[in-house]
Parts: sequence; C-alpha cells; structure tokens
Amino acid sequence: MLGAVRYLRKTGARSVSVVGASMGGDYAAEAAEAEPAQIDRLVLLASGAYNPLLHMKGRKLFILARDDANDDGPRLPRIQEQFRKALEPKQLIILDGSAHAQFLFQTDQGERVMQEILKFLLAP
Repeated sequence: MLGAVRYLRKTGARSVSVVGASMGGDYAAEAAEAEPAQIDRLVLLASGAYNPLLHMKGRKLFILARDDANDDGPRLPRIQEQFRKALEPKQLIILDGSAHAQFLFQTDQGERVMQEILKFLLAP
C-alpha cells in the first residue's frame, strides 16, 4: 500500500485517500501509522481494532455495524477503544445491524454508507 501512496505522491498527487474494509482496513491503518503524513484521509469499514492511529495526521472515518462480530466476539468495543486513542480529526459512525465491512453496502443502509464516505472524502 505504501508503494502505491509513494507513487501517487511522486507523480504529483496533492492528496491521497485510502478506503479499507476488514483486514484491508487494518493494513491501511498500519500504512497510515508507518508514514503518518502520507495519507490524507482514511476510511475504515469494520476495521481499525488492531492498529491504533496514534500518529496519522489526516482525517479518519470509522464505520461499522453495531452487532458485527467474529469468533473473538463483537468488534465494536475494540474499534471504539482504538477510535478513542486516534488523533483528531476523526469520526465514528455506528450503524444498526450485523453486516461486516463491504457487506454493509448490501444492507438497507448501503446508500447511507456510500453517502457518508463521499461526504467525508469530498469535505474541504
């Protein structure tokens, strides 16, 4: 991921945003922490429980369903804890249901998820 971010910066990108879902979001968060000033906006769909964003300077959006769970139990408490630790600016959106990551788009809240992501990415 960082290779792609570096390439975009080297070829003139003034802003880089990354959207990651589930494990992909955890890798995106890891990349954002490794080079805190390189990713301007980070969207995490049902991810972010394992990599605290203590150094990333850009904006962060966490989105997940309240009852999303895996074999370890509900994801919400772990993601809320990492959200609390993350540097500002940050936003947390908790949706009804149990859909995980990209499967949020297949629910009755799919349109809202898309609108929240677009609003976040397009905000000044």
